[in-house]
Amino acid sequence: MKTSPILRSAAYLFLLLPAILRAQEAQTPEAAKAAPVDKPVLEEGGGSIADPFGPGRLETRLPGVPADRATKLRTPLRLRLETWSAPAMEVAKRLDELRGAESLAALRAECLAGQPGVTLVHSPVTTIDSSTNMEVEAISERIYPTEYEPPEVPGCNALPSNPKADQNTPPKVWPNWLEKLMASATPTSFETRNTGTTLSAVAQPVAVAEKNWDLVVTFESVDFAGVERYGENSMHITMPVMSSFRTGGLVRLKEGQWRLLSVTEPPRGVDGKPSDQRWVTLLRIDPEE
Repeated sequence: MKTSPILRSAAYLFLLLPAILRAQEAQTPEAAKAAPVDKPVLEEGGGSIADPFGPGRLETRLPGVPADRATKLRTPLRLRLETWSAPAMEVAKRLDELRGAESLAALRAECLAGQPGVTLVHSPVTTIDSSTNMEVEAISERIYPTEYEPPEVPGCNALPSNPKADQNTPPKVWPNWLEKLMASATPTSFETRNTGTTLSAVAQPVAVAEKNWDLVVTFESVDFAGVERYGENSMHITMPVMSSFRTGGLVRLKEGQWRLLSVTEPPRGVDGKPSDQRWVTLLRIDPEE
């Protein structure tokens, strides 16, 4: 019985596959073999209720209570996030002096006292239970066009048949008609972008350090900065410019102590000019009881 070349090649490849995999594993960098990144363990479950604000009382999916939650301890916590705006040069100088939680608390006290050029930009606060996901948001929906219908030439009846020969035709008919034609672009498709702030967080106790919490936090602020114009101004073809500020990650916090989360330049406006201010974001977690 003869074996086809294709079958023989497949058999050889099957026999050589373990050796190929071992060779690839030997070439894998050590960083790729490291332990997986810590991820928050969120509680699962869910239910649905009639949304009283939805059209036709639509069913809305809500987070449910897991069946085993009654057998687990949950510590009530208060999470605070603050973003301060201050002059960039002053922030750079003060960062060299920050050593530990006491110096950071002193810096915040100066901000609360009303230092020149210092303002409080964001200050969301939420209460959470340990090992439980929490999200709070203040959102405004902004609808904007994404596609436009190009100008269309009107029918022949709308045009002067012979403006030179027709003595009764006003001399400004053609300019007026062209102006209306250039402004006849209309939007045909739209999208919605949420503007406002969103804070998401989940905290878990640290087994090796008392009164310490591993916190996964995400804060986002989206604002309408203005519009960009395209084509002739008379056509009114515009697109919105959104400014976004995002910060967060996985951090370890000690109860009752502020920690520096990030220092960034504020979002730039429509003109794209850099700012001489810096946004300093702080985090703090405290027990509710």
